[in-house]
Amino acid sequence: MSSRTLMRNLEDFENPRIVELSADLYGASFFLMKLLPARFMLERAVEQGQLKPGFTICESSSGTFGLALAMLAVQYGYKFTLVSDWAIDRHLHRRLAELGTHVEIVQTPAPSGGLQQARLNRLAEYLREIPDSFWPSQYSNPDNQLAYGKFAELLIKKIGKVDCLVGPVGSGGSMCGTTKFLRPLFPELRAIGVDTPNSVLFGQPGGKPIELRGLGGAIVPSNLDHTQFDEVHWLTAAEAFHGANLLHKEHGLFMGPTSGAAYRVADWWSRKNPGKKVVAIFPDEGHRYVETVYNKDWLSTAPGGAAAMRPEPVVVEAPTEELKGWSTYAWHRRTRDQVLSSLVDKASNRVISPPARLTTPLSFECDSEPQHNTTMSTNEPCRVTLTALSHFDDASLAHLELAPEQAQFVEPLHTVFLGLQSSDNSELKHPFGIVVQDEIVGFFVLREKSALPEWAPPDVITLHSFRIGRSYQGNGYGKAATELISKWVASNRPYISRVMLAVNRKNLIARHIYVSCGFRETGATYCGPAGPQDILQYKLDTMRAVEAKPVE
Repeated sequence: MSSRTLMRNLEDFENPRIVELSADLYGASFFLMKLLPARFMLERAVEQGQLKPGFTICESSSGTFGLALAMLAVQYGYKFTLVSDWAIDRHLHRRLAELGTHVEIVQTPAPSGGLQQARLNRLAEYLREIPDSFWPSQYSNPDNQLAYGKFAELLIKKIGKVDCLVGPVGSGGSMCGTTKFLRPLFPELRAIGVDTPNSVLFGQPGGKPIELRGLGGAIVPSNLDHTQFDEVHWLTAAEAFHGANLLHKEHGLFMGPTSGAAYRVADWWSRKNPGKKVVAIFPDEGHRYVETVYNKDWLSTAPGGAAAMRPEPVVVEAPTEELKGWSTYAWHRRTRDQVLSSLVDKASNRVISPPARLTTPLSFECDSEPQHNTTMSTNEPCRVTLTALSHFDDASLAHLELAPEQAQFVEPLHTVFLGLQSSDNSELKHPFGIVVQDEIVGFFVLREKSALPEWAPPDVITLHSFRIGRSYQGNGYGKAATELISKWVASNRPYISRVMLAVNRKNLIARHIYVSCGFRETGATYCGPAGPQDILQYKLDTMRAVEAKPVE
């Protein structure tokens, strides 16, 4: 294979049929939507020299993206290894095997990120073991979004102006990519994401099973650009099943349950907004669900199958609420961090006000010369200290906003503190505030022992959620905090000689800062929802030995 034109054998299968369902309501009915981004990503990889003849494609998926890659691998002579989990549909599993795919089934969820992260962990092993392997990385590859420019062009050609786009959200590629291509032409376009309860994508607490496969997720992929969405709807599995049957009975479209969920939302919004052109994305057909979603006996025994269906959504005040049925929240094109931080009372950012739950059992000080004016204007060197926080001090950090290009790589503070509060080993996770002149300017968490992430050896402490508020950046506070971390470890964990962290390969600014602070490459990598991450370490025994000095 030497050019992009050689990868178009299945191109006709990746284009949707545009079906008018009612006045100004259209369905974009795909045979297999994931063929579009899969083909585009492989083409780009060939162009960039990342995928060559004889290579093995390796990916994590429990659904149709895996099937799309398998079909393309057969067409173009690649080997294909897919890491999935026990919930994969048996018909899909059999079809993958017939296509020659090596399928690895993961049985045990990861402590954080569930089965999705467990699959990524196993995928990382395959990438190390298999020479000449290529990972398309649907969760983080920007070509996932770019692929949908073709779909947006088709909508404009067939429909013209689009007032509202409704679609299921998983990797974020289809909804975010299509919206980004349409908005320059239609700035008032309303983008509505469809999710399901217990999915963490739009702020639901994690840790509980997600009953609807193919929708939502246990990890937040970097391809999910939350700023594209005007509102979000959550539908239960039973409500999505009902929507799929309704779509079939009323319009003859035999689609999967995620399409059913999108149809219910789009139909409701269209009826509420007559005269507006609405497009609903229907990702795949329903043949895999003949024995389940389209089987009355199975439906009667499915969870929630006997419950009454909500005729319209219930508006919730926060996306973190427990959801019992079809619900909606006004997202207003904000980042996930902005939405979740807005749920926290805007407490004072002063350590001394309110003193509430802030504690300072051990702090150290060092000097840092400000490089430019900040909210704390002073010509004197600033003393930077650490203060230990409780697991309920998120309100004291609500002012630590980040620029969008930085926020995409870190968990929102609200999510971080929910994890601290619900953790089984919370005593081994230590949150700290970085303080200058009694004002919190940054934050991080140290983890140890059984609270260490999967990629860390047992004899280290790991650094997580490190941030300096955007209005305090550029003053050396990050570097000062790194030195204070080494002092804290030397004083409290003298048997530890290394601090480690994972940094996304795309986060070049953070990598540069960490290296300037003394972190060095280990050569190890980790597959996360935002793509490959490199493991860095900070060797404490090579640092300048400083006598720990508690603050009075």
